[in-house]
Amino acid sequence: MVIGVEQPEGVKEPSILVHGRVNDKEAEFYLILDPASYDEVLRLGIGQQVSGRGVVESENPFIVRKI
Repeated sequence: MVIGVEQPEGVKEPSILVHGRVNDKEAEFYLILDPASYDEVLRLGIGQQVSGRGVVESENPFIVRKI
């Protein structure tokens, strides 16, 4: 679930703050999106569900890139 629209320090790509599951564990993490997906999140707003596959890019801060 989208809980915020923000970028972690050092990340230039569009990203959102998400509460969800990664590798079957609940977590809050930043999710890097492609520009079209990011625009869709901005249009629909906070609280929406986001699903798909991703790759963990960092564990501190916890950052996942949607693929």
